[in-house]
Amino acid sequence: MSAPLRIGMLGASRIAEESIIAATAETGDIRAAVAARDPERARHYAAERGFSAAAESYASLIEDDSLDLVYIGLPNGLHAEWAARALEAGRNVLVEKPFAANLAEFDRVAARLERSAGWAWEAFHYADHPAMHRLIGHVREGAIGEIRGVDVHMDMPAPAPRDPRWSFDLAGGALMDLGCYALHALLLLGDQLGGELGGVRLPTAAPLTLDFARAEGHTGDARVDATVVAGLELGGVPVSMHTSMASDEWNFGLRVHGSLGEVVLPNFVKPQEDGRLIVRTTTGAGVEERSEHLGASSSYTHQLRRIRSAVRSGERSRVGLERSRRTMALIDEVYTAAGLPLRPGRLAS
Repeated sequence: MSAPLRIGMLGASRIAEESIIAATAETGDIRAAVAARDPERARHYAAERGFSAAAESYASLIEDDSLDLVYIGLPNGLHAEWAARALEAGRNVLVEKPFAANLAEFDRVAARLERSAGWAWEAFHYADHPAMHRLIGHVREGAIGEIRGVDVHMDMPAPAPRDPRWSFDLAGGALMDLGCYALHALLLLGDQLGGELGGVRLPTAAPLTLDFARAEGHTGDARVDATVVAGLELGGVPVSMHTSMASDEWNFGLRVHGSLGEVVLPNFVKPQEDGRLIVRTTTGAGVEERSEHLGASSSYTHQLRRIRSAVRSGERSRVGLERSRRTMALIDEVYTAAGLPLRPGRLAS
């Protein structure tokens, strides 16, 4: 097994409890340093959560040459700025989604990769979990026949009114915080289900195109989407996407239905919380349903293991980065189609 990573973390954030703290407890990677806006808060956080040190600032942390990876779990609007600065310092970077506030800002960060000793990955952790791999496998093998449609939800109850996810200036909104997962998953499906395998008929690298998008604005700021509904096509197959930060319930479901049945992940983003993969097929005897349980380990743990392998091997694959770019481009397209402004970026060049 490769040597543990020394990880530095920007932001004493909520998501880091799962993505770094719980994940490193499984992988054995080292919580080397954490930085927060308030150095005193960073010191308390470090002591309580097993970090070796607390940096005095974000800038001082990314200058630490002993770090193998910098994790950026800051509010959305700060992701691109600090990813760019970390890359300029030669660090490897794991950036929370969304990678940037808009496509132009994404491209400004990506330009740093050409002259950086480090590399960058966007934290779409769900894609590393066996549950997503199995869903793709069932569809490729023809378990549900020819694909007829895809439905994806990313819905949750409303965050508190002052939560940064409601801030336009910090690149907030349901599509930015949740819907990016849906768009990324659809692109992953299109990439993986190309060709004609097991009755699946999609062109190679099936394109994901937008038909329409509608949005409901947040009551506190109409520029910030509380709910987005979109219709898309995946290689000609109809797709429905619904994402909301104003739902009565949690629903992170992904469903692919075909001529012979359907395959469903009730929680494709966090299968560790509901690890069922459900396959329903129709036969002469009626509907047959079977479940596989694949959620014993966290998607964040699988993600960190993959990143460690990439860092230790020096891998600089553009496949994931290109999918992240297409996700960002679709986010901009959905906002424009829904009549909402693009989120403002902070990275000028």
